[in-house]
Parts: sequence; C-alpha cells; structure tokens
Amino acid sequence: MFTPVAFWIVFGVILMVIEILTPTFFIFWFGLGSLAAAVVAYFHENTLLELLTFVIVSAILVFSTRKLVKKLSGEQIRSINVDDIVGKEALVIERVDNKAGTAGVAKVNGDMWRAVSFDDNITFEKGELVVIEKVEGAHVVIKQIERQKKSENGQAKEPFADSDSNESKGMDEDERNEDDATDSRD
Repeated sequence: MFTPVAFWIVFGVILMVIEILTPTFFIFWFGLGSLAAAVVAYFHENTLLELLTFVIVSAILVFSTRKLVKKLSGEQIRSINVDDIVGKEALVIERVDNKAGTAGVAKVNGDMWRAVSFDDNITFEKGELVVIEKVEGAHVVIKQIERQKKSENGQAKEPFADSDSNESKGMDEDERNEDDATDSRD
C-alpha cells in the first residue's frame, strides 16, 4: 500500500509522463500540484489539506502561466467576424457536392471553411472561385460568382457565372498564387 507521500509523487510523475506524450503543456501543472501535495503529505498527513494543496497549486499554475505558454508556443488567438466574409470571394479547396453528401472546403481570407452549395444541383470543383452567400454554424454556403458580361458595343448584357476569374475581393494575390502552386503539385 502506498503512503500518501508516495501516492502524490507517483501520481505527479504519471501526469508529467502523460504531458510528455501530449503536445498540450497543460497536464504538467497538475503534476507539479501533485508534487506540492506530496510535500504537504510529508509534513502533515491530512488528506483534505493535501487535496486542497493539489487543487490550489494546480489552478494557480494553470491560470498564471496560460498567457506565457501561448506566447512561447506561438499560438495566436484570432477572432473572426463571420459577417465580414459574407459576400467575399473564396477558393474551393475540396469539391463541393450537396447531392453526394460531401461538404467541401473553401478558403476565404486565409481561413479554411467547410462549404456547401447554395443550390443542391450545382457542384463546385477544386480551384473554382465562388462567393460566400452566408454562414451557417461552422460552414459557409457558397454560390457561383455573378459577373456582368459586356457585348461588343460596351453595353452590359445579362449576368453570368464566372469561376475562372482571377479577380478576388476575399483573397489577395499571394493566396491565389499559393493555391495555384498547390494545384500544380497535385
């Protein structure tokens, strides 16, 4: 049978080994909290005091080092206002076919979104430019880009869908070039 000191030390080491196997850098703090509880158990064999030490030390370490860990890991928090992407052009990264039940992927403003077609009868192939109609939950609803076609005398004719245009409101030149390079490697 383990003594309380041995239990907390073994528990702390197990948590630290788990941390080594996972990339989160979160469980480590509970391992240190466990070692702090082992120190308390060495001087006072009081289970409630040991548990309180474990919880308090772990919580303080988690909350006080959260920003530091994010800064060290290079993780950046970005907030996305979904209203900003409605009406923007996007590049289809994976085929979109509602009838087949496969939601594709569209890239807009550098972000990847699950995408479905506005019309079940229309599919979009990889590399097509589309416009974001709306955002529903965690995916975007896309449709063809409407362009004005000009006749020989310069008058605008009826709108038509143009998926091969390089004009893009939602993508900059670097993103289009990056996606073109990705397509040529396939």
